[in-house]
Amino acid sequence: MISGDIAISSLLLLVLGLLALGHVAVALLNRPQRGLLLLAALLPFDGLLLLLPVGELLGPWKEVLLVLTLGAAVIVPNSDRAARQATLPVWVPAAIAFVALGLLSAALTGGLIAFWGLKVSYFYAVVPAIMWLAPFTARDRDRLVSILMGTGIVTALFGLAQQVLGPDRLNAMGFEYNTAIRFSGSLLRSFSTFTQPFSFGLFMSLVLLVCLPVALSDWRRTRNRIFLASTPLLVVGMAASVVRGATLALIVGLVVLIIWRFHGLVYAFTIPAIGLLFVPASFLEAYFSSSSLGQRTSGWQTIFDSLLGAPLGNGIGTTGSAAEKSNELGVDASELVTDAGTLNDLYLPDNQYIKTVIELGPIGLWLLLLLGAAVIAAAVSAARRATGDDRALAMGIAASVWGAAAASLVGTYLEIFPLDFYFWLLVGVLLSLGTTKAVDDGEPTAARQQDEVEAAC
Repeated sequence: MISGDIAISSLLLLVLGLLALGHVAVALLNRPQRGLLLLAALLPFDGLLLLLPVGELLGPWKEVLLVLTLGAAVIVPNSDRAARQATLPVWVPAAIAFVALGLLSAALTGGLIAFWGLKVSYFYAVVPAIMWLAPFTARDRDRLVSILMGTGIVTALFGLAQQVLGPDRLNAMGFEYNTAIRFSGSLLRSFSTFTQPFSFGLFMSLVLLVCLPVALSDWRRTRNRIFLASTPLLVVGMAASVVRGATLALIVGLVVLIIWRFHGLVYAFTIPAIGLLFVPASFLEAYFSSSSLGQRTSGWQTIFDSLLGAPLGNGIGTTGSAAEKSNELGVDASELVTDAGTLNDLYLPDNQYIKTVIELGPIGLWLLLLLGAAVIAAAVSAARRATGDDRALAMGIAASVWGAAAASLVGTYLEIFPLDFYFWLLVGVLLSLGTTKAVDDGEPTAARQQDEVEAAC
């Protein structure tokens, strides 16, 4: 009887999914940008599929939607292409070289390991290509900020609610221990609507860094006032995830914004610092525990010693989540690493730079650093050219990349879903920021109206 109910539910979900897919396809044919905005709105809630009996079958929805969006951007003429930059941004050569090195490594590695390595590391790198074919307009960028603000508030509320429910109730709902439900000492690590706490915490820091400059630049707008009033909620939600990389990312990004323009954000440090005086010592001890740092650094010396033996790396997909996935499917990625003389067992680095060195060698690490520096330079340049909300958004993107660079010291940022998608999405936004031709598809945004008033004055 139970299996029959599951079959009926699966069939119903399949029919509903096909109907939704048809509507989405029509919407994408009109404007491919809608596919990326839909992904931005839904990806934070992908973890809720864990509660469905057939959630695993629905897992590839995001890949399907992205492929459909790419197809729509390629085959459909788009009048909005005038909104993009006339020349390729400075980060494009670095991105192409970084992806090309990964493709070469995959060709040399071969097999299922290479496939999963490419998927984990580069699948969402197609997003900027879509945005080159179908650039975001001013309205698209404004909607993206609204989406980030809204999803940030909703997921923060879910994360705090999990602290009230406790691990036993969460497990009874269908979440599993040691996957979604995790602890740091005695602290439950909130994961909200994500599949793990790391995604939740880093997403909170990204939302704060990208949206705070926009909200502060036009604080009279109702949407921005609501977000500013909700920032303590987002910060507490991030803290409930007990992801130290997210805290590091937020601090570094806020320092960038304070030095750059938003000096009033210094209170973002002062108030929490005072609040720490009233936090129980047991919480602080669990939150800032150094045991995980020792585990991270235990294999680093071995890796550095082995660079001479594998100057081009051990091959993409031989470490991290891609290697775990390959092992689950019966392919032992550790054998490739052993043959290259690096490690005897499968190594799961908690550092994006170390992971890149292992898989792609020093050249790959150099290209990764070059990509990050070029994206920051492009964001700074866009901020100088743009006005209003676009200028603030460019500042937020630069701060978020600085934060991602800091978080990469204690985590494999670019393989943590959905942070990999948002990284490439924000990079793609730079393609249309600060352009001379600003094309919109509807009514002017509040930022544009404000710019017109300032120009008239």
